[in-house]
Amino acid sequence: MNLTKDKVKLVGYTFSISLLIPPNMGLNYLGLNFEDLPLVFLFLYLLYFKYIQIKKSNFTKHDYYFCIFIVAFFLYTNLAVDNLKLFNQTNLRFYFYFLLAYLVVNSFVESKENFLMIFESLSIVMIANFILILGQFNLNGDINGWISNNTSGNNPFTSGRLGGFQGGGPNVIGIFCAISSLVCLYKIINSDNYLSYLKNQKYNTVILFISLLNLYLTYSRGSYLALGIGVLFVIFYTESIQRKNKYIILSLLGLFSFLIISINPSIFLKQTNRTYLTDLALENVRLFKGTGGGNYIKEVYKSYLITLEDEKLIDQFNITYSEIEKDNKKEIEYGENGLTKGLLKLKFDYKDGLLPKSVISFFFSNDGSNWEQIGFDHSNGTLIDLIQNDSYFEVGGWGDGQSNDDSFLAANINEVSIVTESANYIYKFPKYKRGIDYYILTPRLRNVYRGDLNFTETGIQLERPRQYWLALPNYTNLSGKDFEVLVDIEIDGIPKGNETIFSQSSIFRLNEEFNDQSWKWSIVDGRMYFFWIEDVDFGYSNYLGGMSLRSGKLISVDGKFDSVISEFNVSQYDEITTSHNGFLTMSVEYGIFPVTLILILCLYSTYKNFQRKYTLELSLFLMLLVQNLTNDLIYSPDVSIYFWLIPMYFSKNLFSRQ
Repeated sequence: MNLTKDKVKLVGYTFSISLLIPPNMGLNYLGLNFEDLPLVFLFLYLLYFKYIQIKKSNFTKHDYYFCIFIVAFFLYTNLAVDNLKLFNQTNLRFYFYFLLAYLVVNSFVESKENFLMIFESLSIVMIANFILILGQFNLNGDINGWISNNTSGNNPFTSGRLGGFQGGGPNVIGIFCAISSLVCLYKIINSDNYLSYLKNQKYNTVILFISLLNLYLTYSRGSYLALGIGVLFVIFYTESIQRKNKYIILSLLGLFSFLIISINPSIFLKQTNRTYLTDLALENVRLFKGTGGGNYIKEVYKSYLITLEDEKLIDQFNITYSEIEKDNKKEIEYGENGLTKGLLKLKFDYKDGLLPKSVISFFFSNDGSNWEQIGFDHSNGTLIDLIQNDSYFEVGGWGDGQSNDDSFLAANINEVSIVTESANYIYKFPKYKRGIDYYILTPRLRNVYRGDLNFTETGIQLERPRQYWLALPNYTNLSGKDFEVLVDIEIDGIPKGNETIFSQSSIFRLNEEFNDQSWKWSIVDGRMYFFWIEDVDFGYSNYLGGMSLRSGKLISVDGKFDSVISEFNVSQYDEITTSHNGFLTMSVEYGIFPVTLILILCLYSTYKNFQRKYTLELSLFLMLLVQNLTNDLIYSPDVSIYFWLIPMYFSKNLFSRQ
């Protein structure tokens, strides 16, 4: 049986319809829900025709080798794993999508138009998601539909991002937008006249525009990169464009990319946890044996997840741990109430090398010489232009009434240093230097404090001051500069609430031209934060640090500072379920050997089909392959069928030519 054009359209639109059904609705039987039903019906339909084909004794070499592969994969994924489970949902999905891709290409006429039609049907997905953007509709789940960033405006360019109808969020809908965009561009590039095609084929032109807009609003960097690679491949591998024009187009694309990054650098420069998550995964990879399908999160993040309550584990991750696994967890003993002396440091890099982004990092030292970083670097991918303020620096918060949220610090402050490229300002606090090198002022009246103070041999004690604040003269403008702030501190236990360590938030007016609040460095439950103001009306709405897996937690061990990255919060759910390398995830669950073998087979069949007539297929597979290195697309039910379809198509072509 060969698929005619109408039947190819049926395949394409069935795939697309499944992308328009929100995830996890309805059945929940063996992992199946309503979004899976169109694919199940298509599978049964194609399986029936395959059965008729076999009855006619039409069994090809491609059929033979695929049967060997699927049986071997079935046995391996059920035997060479730690956690054997007969009806493992992850395993079943892999079997299903391998078989579905096989059935589709097995019944396929080798025709460029036919293959193109499967991906053309994504146009209805683009239109539906465009309507979703216009209405900013929220769907079930935190990463589906329109994902609002909780701003008051309705401007889609600033109020959120597109997560799509399907599951998987922005990265998944992003790759579909990229594929739809490339298909439209491919048709234009291979037309006789580009401008005429754009004018006459209005539907294709509209879908191209909508696809690109949808793609932009996903803010998926992996999808941006995938589209860029796909476009470059099509341009340089097609014969319809002269070499001179190819280089002109490349130059224009390079200029356009430069402008986009310059205008909105955070698109590509925003921090990710990918390196850290990859390192955690690599620690759990073995050559021949895996953790079992679907156990990636359970095993890789075990040391984090066992800190959660059983109820939260089941609700959020559908994971349970045995009492033995819980008893084997590493306990960290530290005294929250012990007196701890050491140094804390905030490092602000205004420009990270040649990249147009600022980087914030936090450190501690117990001897003043050896510094250890608390967590990892933090950046929002843009330059942080701090508001200039020539008023006093504040130590410990509560400055002139600006810390009335109980964020004042209880500690003994021995010394403070502000280091820039050109100067090093050191502040010490002996009693006789009061009013000369530093000031003790009242919060509300902004006068000199006349009450009692507790001085120590090395500094001044801030006892959650409700009556006074410690003000340091400001000798430098830190805006647009690299700088460090070092605080020599002695504290009784790590703060459990929100306390300000150092800030430039005084509104004590010294200059009529400028004197706005600017930034503050705070510690919240042992985690470091850097808050800053871009608009005084909105206050400290911008921050870096916090509950991310990048953020270490400051602790006290035997009177010395230390840091750990071992506690987990449910708010970090998205961090550990996205941004994985799909092949690495598969290697953890099944071992390196089978994954490497599958990857070699895919690349070999692609290499053997490296011909100009397969330009579209090659470019689409390259896009999917590249994004799978940053997002686990092969684990997404919505993308998996598209991913395996192309190498399966190439393998069929390879055997049919033998």
